Amino acid sequence: MDEFNEFLEEFERYLENRIWNYKKYKVKENYLYDIEETAVILIEMEEKFSRNHIICSELLNLKKSKEYISHNINIKPFCTKYVKSWVTFNSFYGEISEKLREIENKIPKLKLLERYEKWDGFRLIYSGFQLEDNNEKGYALVRCSSISSIIEQREMARDLLDSYINFILENPAVDVESERVIRCVNKFEFYLNNTMIKILNQRYIKKYSIADLRKLKEIEDLKGFWTSIFQKNIKEIPYELFNNLENGEMDNVGVIYDIYTYNMKSKIPKLEDFNKEYFYLSVVYADDLDSYRSYNYISDDKTIKNGDIVLVNRAGEDVIGVVKDSNYYIGSKAPFPVNRTKKIIKKIESEEELNRYGYKSEDFEDYIPYDEKYDDDEYDYYNYLYYVVTFLCEDEYVANYISNELIDKKLAVEVNISKVKSKYLNENIIKEEEKFKIEILTRSDKIQDILMLIKSIYGENLIDLFKTKITSLTEKIIYWIDEQLN
Repeated sequence: MDEFNEFLEEFERYLENRIWNYKKYKVKENYLYDIEETAVILIEMEEKFSRNHIICSELLNLKKSKEYISHNINIKPFCTKYVKSWVTFNSFYGEISEKLREIENKIPKLKLLERYEKWDGFRLIYSGFQLEDNNEKGYALVRCSSISSIIEQREMARDLLDSYINFILENPAVDVESERVIRCVNKFEFYLNNTMIKILNQRYIKKYSIADLRKLKEIEDLKGFWTSIFQKNIKEIPYELFNNLENGEMDNVGVIYDIYTYNMKSKIPKLEDFNKEYFYLSVVYADDLDSYRSYNYISDDKTIKNGDIVLVNRAGEDVIGVVKDSNYYIGSKAPFPVNRTKKIIKKIESEEELNRYGYKSEDFEDYIPYDEKYDDDEYDYYNYLYYVVTFLCEDEYVANYISNELIDKKLAVEVNISKVKSKYLNENIIKEEEKFKIEILTRSDKIQDILMLIKSIYGENLIDLFKTKITSLTEKIIYWIDEQLN
């Protein structure tokens, strides 16, 4: 049985297991599934990069909000977890595609367009953002589908600046500030008016390098709102809504609110911090000297060294600590965000100062940092170490799938796949097989997630996985690995 037919059989078994009724139609060499008269799936096979590629396109999925749970026909989990072939799943986002129109012409009895026109479950809604600077208010609108899962505005907000930077890079000759409205597409589809563009240019584009802007995730003073404008299958930019916002007419706009709380803002890295040098100190609290726990602090006093006694603030209280480790970092490579890291209050340099906090100098004479007293396993758990994880896989497609997942999820910085001949003992019989060896360059904090990913495919029967600690890496390589995996 070829790959395509095998996939179709398993796909149909998946539908039947969920007690979904379906009708199957052949369209040339491909197949169409009409599931519960709610979801219409086209499954195609094409050759790409010298491999067979299965494409599952959701042409319709007519979920109504009140029926969303009971009629949530979700094909994506099956497609994304199917590892025997290369499978891509394309979701239905509420708009009629050219493929659906072609199917309508070839199989008119399905009445796909008629179903769509009668369906009242889909609307396009415009979410919005406001950014104020020098008493000017700029606006961005985000076109999104009301049938998709609920998306927090904060998730959209993270994409706004990145989307605009991409637009600038791709259109360097465009005088964007003279544009009435521009369209930026990243994960979401943004429409920005010229005041918003002017503010973004002055605050970010003209002030920082593109490399620094790539590190920015949020605009902390961005405000959000939802509109009451719903449309169906209309692609025009809502100029009227921009006009109303600029003129202060808020009839179609909900309350404009802060996207980020004060606590959230305190966690957003500042661009100004990225290229400055900082002196980081790892401090163990005096009342917990036997612990592995240490905490990051910053100091302007470059004379502080390992073993020095210092005064620091812990949860609003000034306490004594011992410096366990010290290093210089630029802000973008700091072990903890600069704006969330407290400063050392001062170095304790006299017995009198130490006594004031209930300690004597002899209390620290026998102190040895935790990682020097315990074995490698304890050190490995609480500090970044670097490994090559090796895994044997019987199937090349599965090996490629695993490697793609590891890179996409930032669990590995590099994955190498090679074909090997494996000999092993099984019940006192020597067996020989060709397998695919996967070598994963990673960091200690990623290993558990790597194991969980591989177990999700192989279950608890997984045995062929080994990790080897790398003991000789240059500082340049370590920085490279950390930068990719953070």
